[in-house]
Amino acid sequence: MLRKWFIHNSSIQNKYLISTLCLILIPLGVFGIITLQISKGSIESQVSQSNLKTLGQISEKTDMLLDDVIAVSNTFYLNDEINYAFTAEVQENSYEEVRLRSTFERLITNSIYSFGRLQFDVTLLGLNGLEQTTNPLNKNIRVRDIVGEPWFQRAAEAKGRMLWITEPIPGLIRGDDGRSTFHAVRISNRFESGAPTGMVIISVNANTIRSLYEGALDDQREIVIVSDDGSIISAQANGAITTNIANRDYYKKIQHYDSGYFIDKEANAEQLISFQTIGKTGWKLVSYTPTKVVLRSLNQIQLIVSIVFIIVVLLSIGASYVMARRLAIPIKRLYRDFTRVETGDLSVRTPVHQDDEIGMLTRKFNEMVARLHELMVGITREQQQKRDAELKALQSQINPHFLYNTLTSIRFMLHKHDSDKVDSVIVALVKLLKQSISKHDELIPIEEEVSMLRNYMYIQQIRQGDRLEVHYEIDEEIMPFKMIKLILQPLVENAIFHGLEAKLGKGTLWIGGYMQEGDIWFEIRDDGVGMKSESAINGWLEPRSDEEAGQTSHGGGLRNVHERIQLYYGVKYGVHVESEQGVGTRIRVCLPALYKWEETTSA
Repeated sequence: MLRKWFIHNSSIQNKYLISTLCLILIPLGVFGIITLQISKGSIESQVSQSNLKTLGQISEKTDMLLDDVIAVSNTFYLNDEINYAFTAEVQENSYEEVRLRSTFERLITNSIYSFGRLQFDVTLLGLNGLEQTTNPLNKNIRVRDIVGEPWFQRAAEAKGRMLWITEPIPGLIRGDDGRSTFHAVRISNRFESGAPTGMVIISVNANTIRSLYEGALDDQREIVIVSDDGSIISAQANGAITTNIANRDYYKKIQHYDSGYFIDKEANAEQLISFQTIGKTGWKLVSYTPTKVVLRSLNQIQLIVSIVFIIVVLLSIGASYVMARRLAIPIKRLYRDFTRVETGDLSVRTPVHQDDEIGMLTRKFNEMVARLHELMVGITREQQQKRDAELKALQSQINPHFLYNTLTSIRFMLHKHDSDKVDSVIVALVKLLKQSISKHDELIPIEEEVSMLRNYMYIQQIRQGDRLEVHYEIDEEIMPFKMIKLILQPLVENAIFHGLEAKLGKGTLWIGGYMQEGDIWFEIRDDGVGMKSESAINGWLEPRSDEEAGQTSHGGGLRNVHERIQLYYGVKYGVHVESEQGVGTRIRVCLPALYKWEETTSA
């Protein structure tokens, strides 16, 4: 009895309260997860900020070391005797060679004393054949092997600025790992022509940089220095130097920003990756910290909380299942019926099985749908009446305008033609008026519309004489289809009065009709004076205010036809105008291929 009362008669509030007691665990669980995530993010942020600070300090130290490299380079690059040796003809074992070697050794000695912490070699290469180096193992270096290297052209274009090279240079020795040396290259140029004369190469052992960060992090973290092409220049682990990270997904983040941190996969493990740009060279300092190390203590807490939460959830599932199901069934049924109403089915009525708030809501839903159905019927009827009134108003604008222009044409003919021709024109006008005014049907076969157009064109050709030539290209297959009457005549009239009459000499009018992709297209083209702006022309077809609708304009006939078509068939159809001043105008009309008016109302 109590179960029946609870299911059928109790209020939705009671159901909600009882269900909330069971489902309160969900918000608690979400709160726990959010708290853990916030804690995790906070720890990661703190570690990342600490790593960035460390990398920033290393970057400053590296810049200071590179300043020393630049100073060593300046010692040789700015020396007048060295620059003279790059351009002079120095014979082997000559006095000039001995003097140059003495100068070179003196500068080397001064640099070693001044920058003792650097491990470097100096190589001077002149394009005249001069070759001097501090390392006897570098005797195999040749200028001709270097000028073809891609970086040589960049160094030449640098006009004396420092170029940092991380790839091996032909003839210079390399370490056992193949990439334990980087080079600072500057090319001397002739003052008058800017042509290169020689180069100063400072080769620095990468272990010098590694000493700057070796003790910065513990054994579970790693720091590497990455060049512009993604190659690792220096690393705590020597084996990493031969690798390249340019093909790794996270490299783009490092490449396009000066500093930052993020979490990504590296070495098949989730890593907290921090990076900092070295200002002098643009190289990147990158540190890798396993997230399991960062979150070790938090993971233990998370494991305990997860176990407790799972136990509590299992205990609450049984109690919440029945209540959730009983609440969900009627709501889902009502939702399904709402969806049917949304699709336009107003015959939906949801059965009422309960006397609680859901039952009351269901009854109100049924009453609402019934009322919507009544309103829809009334609105449909009202819209149809409004549509008919608008169509009649547009028709009343077109017929007087057409009649006025035609009678004006006959008036002019009385002065130019004999009575028989005037009589034939009046007969054509009577036929035209009989077809366009006497019949009450708005839709007529295309064949009848074309017949009216031919009568109208007969009148105009009599009036214009030899100044008007007309060509018809209307496919017979479209003749049985129905269309709104008096569509073509106003457009042809517009072409004659505004396009051809303003032209000096003979004018030609082409009238075409054809079927294309299920629609009927009419095309009225003339070689008249044309119009200036196509955007302004098609602006005539846009909706008008009531004040504008009462005004007569150059595009009034076009606009009336366009509005009539869209009222009947929708915005997909209508009139489009293309015109070029001095060339002519083309009017294209698109109508649906329909046999019966009933088909237009259901389209």
